[in-house]
Amino acid sequence: MADEAFEVERRFVEQAYERLDALRAATARALEDALAQERGGTHQARLERDVVVEHALRRLSSLELGESSLVFGRIDLDDGESFHIGRVSLSDEHGDPMVVDWRAPVAEPFYRATAKVPMGVERRWHLAVERGQLRHVEVEALSGGAHGDADTAGPTALLTALERPRGSQMVDIVATIQAEQDELIRRPLGQAIVVEGSPGTGKTAVALHRAAYLLYTFRWRLEHQGLLVVGPTPGFVRYVRDVLPSLGESGVELRSLASLRPGTRVGESRSSDESRALRGSSRMVRLLQRAVRDRERPLRQAVEIPFGSRVLVVTPELTARAVAAARAVRGGHNARRRVVEDVILNALVDDVLRGGPLVKPAWRDAENVVALFGPGEDWPARLPDDSEEDVRNEVRYEIRRLDALQRLLARLWPRLTAEEVLYDVRARPALLQSAARGVLRDSEMHALVLEAGREPHEVVWEVEDVPLLDELDVLLGTHEGRVFGHVVVDEAQDLSPMAARAIRRRTSGSSITLVGDRAQSLAPWGIRDWSAITEPLRLKQVAYERLTVNYRSPSRIGHLVGALRAQILGAEHGVETVLRETPGVVELHDEWGDELLIRARRRAHELASRYASVAIILDARLEADTLGGIEPILSNSASVGTIVVSDVPGVRGMEFDAVVVLDVGVLEQSSVGLRSLYVAVTRATQHAVLCASRPVSPWLRHVVASQGE
Repeated sequence: MADEAFEVERRFVEQAYERLDALRAATARALEDALAQERGGTHQARLERDVVVEHALRRLSSLELGESSLVFGRIDLDDGESFHIGRVSLSDEHGDPMVVDWRAPVAEPFYRATAKVPMGVERRWHLAVERGQLRHVEVEALSGGAHGDADTAGPTALLTALERPRGSQMVDIVATIQAEQDELIRRPLGQAIVVEGSPGTGKTAVALHRAAYLLYTFRWRLEHQGLLVVGPTPGFVRYVRDVLPSLGESGVELRSLASLRPGTRVGESRSSDESRALRGSSRMVRLLQRAVRDRERPLRQAVEIPFGSRVLVVTPELTARAVAAARAVRGGHNARRRVVEDVILNALVDDVLRGGPLVKPAWRDAENVVALFGPGEDWPARLPDDSEEDVRNEVRYEIRRLDALQRLLARLWPRLTAEEVLYDVRARPALLQSAARGVLRDSEMHALVLEAGREPHEVVWEVEDVPLLDELDVLLGTHEGRVFGHVVVDEAQDLSPMAARAIRRRTSGSSITLVGDRAQSLAPWGIRDWSAITEPLRLKQVAYERLTVNYRSPSRIGHLVGALRAQILGAEHGVETVLRETPGVVELHDEWGDELLIRARRRAHELASRYASVAIILDARLEADTLGGIEPILSNSASVGTIVVSDVPGVRGMEFDAVVVLDVGVLEQSSVGLRSLYVAVTRATQHAVLCASRPVSPWLRHVVASQGE
């Protein structure tokens, strides 16, 4: 009977892939026909053509599965109905469903049903499909009169997936989503959720699959508003970029914190922890407000501007009135410059036309007098139909086009870019001192100083500067203004208050999903309560959830991870269920001394001959001479063969078959030592090698030694 069941499913899988090919071909033909139509015709015809093209392109994208399996499950309900579960919905030529999209409500029991709560499911089938061919069938009997017609030994699909070698790209977990993960994925739109768990609990997978679920379920809204996924680093973005397309979704905007503000040139963060902490502090809001306000300055002395046979006198009092009027108006700095201009122009025009203290005669020498309104004319010619307003507008036009007046306005209220303001306030001590007075202590100001001598557009900023530039965009009125229907933030535990403000501007209400692990916090401000992040986001009602099953780490690495987590957050936070029974390997080498770098690289190359993905992970704060020359290996952050070289922040959210971590002895003593070690070790799915140039602490030695017990 088991062979017969396998054969039935094998034929179904073949038919499903044949139908997939047919749909792709039909959609491609429809696209070709639409593109072949001429662009002429009525507006309605052109609109219909564009709709057909857009729909065809979207459908082709969703049907392009690559190496991912089309169908991976089936549920038999106790009412006699059966549904095959897959990545995308698929109907036969009569319109009857062949494959149900995993996000559809009818597919929910596939992930949630248990023997205790079967949810009407009699049998659950796991189909292992590779390159369009069925390789294995596993059936779970959950309720009713289900009998073991096929293999019912229990779900091996998850364990098989967990033992699979890791590559350079993250893969989806759609075939093996677990009940606690599925419950979070299917939360409604409009909620604020914080999901915490150690590496390997599936936080990132939950976040990305939730994004795909929301796009499917609330497509009518999110197609217009969009969905934004924010990751910690560009490397993370590259690592996860293929997950959503593999789930049938390509309409997601995926950015790192560094690319949150498009067009900003961002390099590595090499500043001190003090500088990074200051730039992430909410105190920067007031400092930046003052930096902009300091550029809105009245004259200290009167300025005279030649105007034909007259001289216009722009007084400090007039400019003070203009600046005050502009400050009283809501809006961005650049837009409010028009208020300054209007106040000054209106006063000058009044005095030109009616006589007043702002106008006085020019030089006596007639040769120096410029005719403003025609040959020999220093006054606008008035036609019979001209009104007082016409004359006034002509005088205003002539005054406004004076170069001297425009230069004066640039002094009073210059048009600014965010880069100009941030560069000037950090590179010019006088401006920094003025903006920071009462905000920062004198001893703190030096941490913000930027090397002078460059143009603002030439500066390569650090990621901590991006939220500051974003804040200035708002103050100046130059912000991009895009608000998304839902925002997902991974590694959210390290969001600074300023970064949280930048994300809040892109969030519609409280529709946001934050995932992270406070034990992984590498920020200079250390471990914080989640409220330190949710408050700048202005989230009033937040659901806090914790994932407690570690799916990534083998048992020995999982034990080390739990011990590190308990040491960082407290004993109550270290308890987790490690699902994998594979022991894995944990090595400790703290006797290599000056040969550490050479031997660590040699060990990495040995591991690369056994595993598909290997990473050398080291702490960026280590001095170049600590290991007799670590800088060359740090500077090469690209892959070397199958070996990735990175600092600790650069690998967050990623996973590798094996990792080589150094220098653990120095790392352990740094301000974020255990947290950095925790992040590095949790990248490993098979093998972790801890290297040190000097003996590690007795506590760490004991924890590693206990792995073999």
